[in-house]
Amino acid sequence: MSFLSSNKIFQHPEKLSEWMSTGDTSGPITVKIDLTNVCNHNCPGCIDADLIANDNNELKYDTVVALLSDLKKIGVKGINYTGGGEPTVHRRFAQIIDATSDMGFDIGLICNGSLFHRHPMERLLEKFTWIRISLDSYDHETHIRTHGSRSTFNKTIKNIENLVKIKKEQQLKTTIGVGYITNQHADMDRQVDKFIKLCKDLGVDYAQLRPSFGFMHDYNTITPKEWRETFKRLKESETDKFKVVIDEDKFQKIMTGSTKRTYSTCHAQSFKSTSITALGGVFICCSLSGVLTGYIGNILHENFVDIWNGEKRKKVLAALDVNKCPALCVGDNLNEFLENFKKNKPDHANFL
Repeated sequence: MSFLSSNKIFQHPEKLSEWMSTGDTSGPITVKIDLTNVCNHNCPGCIDADLIANDNNELKYDTVVALLSDLKKIGVKGINYTGGGEPTVHRRFAQIIDATSDMGFDIGLICNGSLFHRHPMERLLEKFTWIRISLDSYDHETHIRTHGSRSTFNKTIKNIENLVKIKKEQQLKTTIGVGYITNQHADMDRQVDKFIKLCKDLGVDYAQLRPSFGFMHDYNTITPKEWRETFKRLKESETDKFKVVIDEDKFQKIMTGSTKRTYSTCHAQSFKSTSITALGGVFICCSLSGVLTGYIGNILHENFVDIWNGEKRKKVLAALDVNKCPALCVGDNLNEFLENFKKNKPDHANFL
């Protein structure tokens, strides 16, 4: 599957041209929104654990609609609803999805999948471009370890089965995937084979393996050769209708512990990664969400357009040291791609 490819940037030539000319864009292509800080799970290593434990805020429906209107004005195309907390906990989740779709946005959703039965998914599913369920397990026992004491494994499996059924019956194009974060609770042993088999049996479009932000030391227990063999073995499960998605670059970086960048400026921030929290805070990147050094404003006090064009954002970006960003920076691959693209502009470009 090609959705991890940085080549997607070429689908937005006007934004790319603007960036090449000015070093920035009039607005990002994709924005991440945390609808709520409330979560019904208790995952070890959750990057938002402190926030979830001490906060039950959620964005009001009218606030979300006003934000979406601002985002539309500056050319945002995709809205990714995810954590903070669990987005499907939000009391007006269905109405927010309706409003987002009615405004013409593509919609992505990352969730734990345990609460779909509370929402009219027979009507809503077609509105999503993609949904990824964070399952991180292959049975009830492993789900308890990876999602905390409030395990809802069986209910989540039934919800996934229902999504697949709706997609088939309505012949929808919505991509349905299931994610597995590898850490000390979910290792890269034969456990992942059981996960891949489960996903394939469920009939989803893909299973995704991702390294954990919080447990980098756990990856020293397997050699690079063993990783390559594991990836090759898992890829053998693929069919025309089922794919195994692995960001091997991120696994390689986390194994080596390397955070040294080939670029000095975060180019990706002009296109993606902007994160808006359930408290209204706007951060230049989801990796810096809730961190003062990434804070550029609050939509409860000013509109997003002014925040994007404001001096605060310029100062934060100027002060950003990309070599101190997390090893698993969400914009790293795009940054490397754009750096190479800008440095290697061909001679005589107008003579094809």
